[in-house]
Amino acid sequence: MSLSASSVRRPVSTIAAVLGLVLLGSVSLGRLPVALLPDVTLPVLTIRTDLSGAAPPEVSRFVAEPIEEAIAATPGLVELRSVARTGQLTTTARFAWGTDMASTVLTVRERLDNARGLLPDQASRPTLLTSDPGERPIAVLALTGPGDLRSVSRTAEEVHARRLEQLEGVASVAVVGAPKDEIRVDVDPARMRALGLSPTDVARAIEAANATAPGGTIRRGQFRFSVRALTEFRTSEEIGATPVGPAQRGITLADIATISLSTADPLTMVQLDGSPAVGLVVYKDAGANTVAVTQRIYGSLGQLEEEFPEIGMTVVAAQARFVRDALSNLGQEIVLGGFLSLLVILFFLRDWRASLAIGLIVPLSVLIALVLLQLLHVSVNILSLGGLALGVGLLVDNAIVVAEAGARLRDQGIAPDTAAIMAGEEVSGPLTAGTLTTLLVFGPIIFVQGLAAALFRDLSLSVVTSLSAALILALTLMPVMMARRKRAARDGSPSTPVWGARTGAHLTDLYERGMHWSLDHPPRVFAIAVGSVLVMTLLASRLPKEILPQVDEGVVVAGLSLPEGTAIEETARQAKRLETAAEELGSVGVYARIGAATDEEVLSGADPGSSSTAQLIIPVPVSRSAARFAEALRTRVPDLAAGALALDLAGQTEFGSLIGREGRLVRVEVGAPRLAMSAAWADTVRTAMATLPRLSDVRESQRGTQPMIEISLERQRIAERGIDVQAVAAALAGGLGGVSASELRETDRRTPITVRLAGNANEDLGAALQTTIKGVPVGDLVSVREVRAPIEVVRVNQRPVTVVEATVETGGTARASSDVSKLLATLSPPPGITWTLSGADQERRRTSQELLLVALLSIALVFLVLAGEFASFTVPLVIMLTVPLAAAGGIVVLWLTGQSLNAVSMIGMVVMIGIADNDAVVKLDAIRRFRAEGLPLREAIIAGGRQRLRAIAMTSLTTIMGVLPLVFGFGSGGELYQPLAAGVIGGSVSATLVTFFLMPTAYYVIERRSEDAAHRSVAPSARP
Repeated sequence: MSLSASSVRRPVSTIAAVLGLVLLGSVSLGRLPVALLPDVTLPVLTIRTDLSGAAPPEVSRFVAEPIEEAIAATPGLVELRSVARTGQLTTTARFAWGTDMASTVLTVRERLDNARGLLPDQASRPTLLTSDPGERPIAVLALTGPGDLRSVSRTAEEVHARRLEQLEGVASVAVVGAPKDEIRVDVDPARMRALGLSPTDVARAIEAANATAPGGTIRRGQFRFSVRALTEFRTSEEIGATPVGPAQRGITLADIATISLSTADPLTMVQLDGSPAVGLVVYKDAGANTVAVTQRIYGSLGQLEEEFPEIGMTVVAAQARFVRDALSNLGQEIVLGGFLSLLVILFFLRDWRASLAIGLIVPLSVLIALVLLQLLHVSVNILSLGGLALGVGLLVDNAIVVAEAGARLRDQGIAPDTAAIMAGEEVSGPLTAGTLTTLLVFGPIIFVQGLAAALFRDLSLSVVTSLSAALILALTLMPVMMARRKRAARDGSPSTPVWGARTGAHLTDLYERGMHWSLDHPPRVFAIAVGSVLVMTLLASRLPKEILPQVDEGVVVAGLSLPEGTAIEETARQAKRLETAAEELGSVGVYARIGAATDEEVLSGADPGSSSTAQLIIPVPVSRSAARFAEALRTRVPDLAAGALALDLAGQTEFGSLIGREGRLVRVEVGAPRLAMSAAWADTVRTAMATLPRLSDVRESQRGTQPMIEISLERQRIAERGIDVQAVAAALAGGLGGVSASELRETDRRTPITVRLAGNANEDLGAALQTTIKGVPVGDLVSVREVRAPIEVVRVNQRPVTVVEATVETGGTARASSDVSKLLATLSPPPGITWTLSGADQERRRTSQELLLVALLSIALVFLVLAGEFASFTVPLVIMLTVPLAAAGGIVVLWLTGQSLNAVSMIGMVVMIGIADNDAVVKLDAIRRFRAEGLPLREAIIAGGRQRLRAIAMTSLTTIMGVLPLVFGFGSGGELYQPLAAGVIGGSVSATLVTFFLMPTAYYVIERRSEDAAHRSVAPSARP
């Protein structure tokens, strides 16, 4: 008994089973986690190592080289990049997609431990960090208030941050830009030298006077009491009573220094619309529901506003806004696509009951698919929903074919229940084969490695599960609903009107005339097909090529890099200029973080930053696109845009972390025997690249050189005077910037104590050199010279390079890389200078190769399935003619709509392989049945085409209408699906034309030659 017959004879069981799955799907809909993207673990490890006070060349030589040698042989390593800055090293190891990162982390950590003995003793233990886009900040808040910012920061640290960290799903909250308290001991240089002291001696005296000592216990009779020894400072006034200098002179610290509670020199500053503020950066747990966590944050903020009305809280950026808007827009487009598909079905069938029955398959298939998606640990994200949006037009295809076959049988006078069973049995074979070909198209995507494969796994699973559910419903529930229909009307008219009436008859006549012309002129049909393929190839070569389309998140992230050594106050002034320019363009709520990044920001992939760097989050006005706003912003600050400013249009969300500015970069890595040579030629390359119109923000990724004072020890003099080398170094450190001297411990706070020279002497080299050690000025023990030293030393794959990078604005990364390559070919570098072109286009090429492999593998699997279905290796070849022509239509529509050729559009092309083959299988099955009934070849082709004409036209139009809303790219995240929808729509049109005319013509030619060959072989045997 067939599946359709079993369902029709047990309708209650069938409906009950479907309703049970629908109920489970409804529960799954509320329980599936909501996120912007699927969980994607990037195969990247970051190693951070500190070597305090060391210059970049020393860090590169003594720290970077041993670490690189230790991990260079790690399996799967693709690229090793180290950036050495003053006192710190960041090494990034990028591995091949598909690498088992869990075991790789253990391997790298073990090798780093083995290399620990090769590092300098002063170097910190290397810290290993993993990269996970899901751990990026989901919200950035700015707190402002009247009066002193210190009170606002204290409330932010003690109340706001702690309250938010207690929320479910929040991993941590970083407080940014909070001023730090410091007890400053400003020592008079002249008095200090008169006593023969150095800042280090003063610091030691303070530490000795602030000693921590246990009090012990005492016993009185049967009781034991604790003794508390008050040996630590309790107030800042007590610090002034610390004895210094010769004990017999009774000199205290207050006699030679001024002690005050002040604010430490800021390392980080935060501004909101140009006013001082304190930032809160909220990080969620990996895998937590972004939207739910953000809702909890907003709820907590409401309570905090009631408790602290004097503190203003502004949500600068919330990832959930983009997630919610993107998913909402996509959901609306799914509903709109389903409604348009239903209108198409209603237009063709002219039967609202049958149309409604077919349309019911869509929500039922989606709900059943949700159950399977939950079992497969797939979240509701922009890609899994995109798969459902893509499947809206496909879900009704099988139901349409079953309904059309049932209507035709009922028109022949067969009872509805019998017609329903016969229709299901008649088309079950080709429908199963056609759906299987579609599923096989998506199957290989799951196993392909790479960023695109990791992203599109959820999309593939959504399509596979929903189409599988639609096939089962078409062969079970659809026959049940058809069997419940009443018999034909009393006047004898058919249950389903003859399709199209006048319009349908006219289109049918056009089709048959076109089919007769095609069968009469096969060479011309084949010539048109070949010409279409040539046009497709030409247009494909001219389309912009990139890895993924740029998505407008409504936010521009500006990175400002001024010359190294720029004071943080000057960096804040330049950031203020950028804020003012953004406000003049209509932006409100501009958030700026000037200076060093927090540890949490560095862990999430941010640049460590310095006093000369700033990052600004600039909301784009609603009426403007991010790209045009960024260009207008550059024109407002041309001096900064000349090399100090870098704008990222997608940098705050998980999506931005994957395909933001990093996904649109082109890099030139210049290598030379000496760093000075590579830097000089890198400047030449930068100047040349700045002339290319497709690029913007052309700059050297690492900063150049800066003036530096080198102080060398006169070791002979130091030894003659019996002075310790460490004492000389400590005296210099104390005279330049100050030296730490213990801390003042209070109930819940600890305030550092810093000893420094009073006034400007703290930053005066001359004053520091006058510091005495055993009566000898430090200036007599050292030699001083001014040099220029590199700010950063970059090594790529264990060789030093100078990197020039630029952002691709137009034309795609492939064309931009080609332009840069041609430009480099015109330069004539001296011997020893080499350069390598890298950047996002490498990932695009690799992804394209992977998707090409998917297409070829899908075609091979589809061919084998069709060979098994038709028991022939010739017939599948005819069906496979639809593959290149389906891609041709997609390429043409991409060109007409101005889209690029990227991973998303290529996914659309791959989808069309299964869609086109599905229609071709259904039509060819009908032709072969008519031939089996005895019709001649030509008549069988015409009859089969006429019988399947309505079903194929309906499936093609429903597919187009289902994705039509996506092609306009309305709302947040809409740009992601524009190329996919364009590829599907164009491919549907060309695949339909191929199914209507080219495929039957090819089948006609092949079968006629086979018949002619058979007649020729029979003719000689028939002779006497």
